[in-house]
Amino acid sequence: MKNIVKLFGNFNRAQSAKVPLLNLNRAQSAKVPLLIIALVAVIGLSFAGCDTGGGSFSPSAGEQPQKQPDTPRTLSFGTPACKVTIKSADQFTAAEWKTLCDKVVAAIKRGYGAAPSAGVKAGIENFFMNNTVSVVLLKSATLDCEVKSDETGIMYLKANGSTIDGISASNLLDAIFAIMGTGESYPTS
Repeated sequence: MKNIVKLFGNFNRAQSAKVPLLNLNRAQSAKVPLLIIALVAVIGLSFAGCDTGGGSFSPSAGEQPQKQPDTPRTLSFGTPACKVTIKSADQFTAAEWKTLCDKVVAAIKRGYGAAPSAGVKAGIENFFMNNTVSVVLLKSATLDCEVKSDETGIMYLKANGSTIDGISASNLLDAIFAIMGTGESYPTS
């Protein structure tokens, strides 16, 4: 307590004499700027250590990217429910992989939703229910979305969440038609 009184001076005496509580011109008061600097440093370091969660793919502490297992996912259309298997040879953290798989399912739903008629939707449902459909995620893909004419049931997507989100519903529908083995690749040349 004595040190606090020494540091700031006698508050009552300072008030009655109408002098500043902290006189930075005196040698004794040199401790005050050091105290302020120390407090600012502590507060600054505490903010610097906070994780705001703004990064889309920042690994959890100690989590290293690794090859994730092939992941079957159920789509929300078709009876029985349609399925797709999501694969990649690239390495991701578990959190990255879950986010990408969720985005792939949402993208396929967008493409399905763009089907022009109930008959087209029924054809898509039938194909997804009766065939093995795979989506392969590639970090090094040159195209955002690709289906090769000689590979029925496989779609390649660039493994980037914002890229997957940016593919239009009509382009996804075209890719779904190509997956179904229409003999065309996507995108068409």
